[in-house]
Amino acid sequence: MDYIFHEHGESGYVECLPGDGRVESERDALDLVAACGEHGTANLLLPADCLSDEFFRLGSGLAGAVLLKFGLYRIRCAVVLPLELANRGRFADLVLEANRRDPALHFFQEKEPAAAWLLEG
Repeated sequence: MDYIFHEHGESGYVECLPGDGRVESERDALDLVAACGEHGTANLLLPADCLSDEFFRLGSGLAGAVLLKFGLYRIRCAVVLPLELANRGRFADLVLEANRRDPALHFFQEKEPAAAWLLEG
């Protein structure tokens, strides 16, 4: 899985890049946690193109397992996804609840506000 580190002053974030791999397992989530650790940040920007289709089907358990790993390692995660994915079935409830109550997970439709949220926290 490819990623890039964006440094902004004393803050920064790791951005997962769409391409060779997608988050398809807890192991992939741990790879992203390790990437954050390499760069001394707890901020992760995760575009929808980096997530497998299973992530958006809550019944698969993948979203819960991945987000739990990020939570355990105190990774703040901004997920960027189009509105049609954010409003898909039960996944829409997860998006709504996270955006209302979770200080470490937020869903956005565009990259710029997601990056700003990571850098302000």
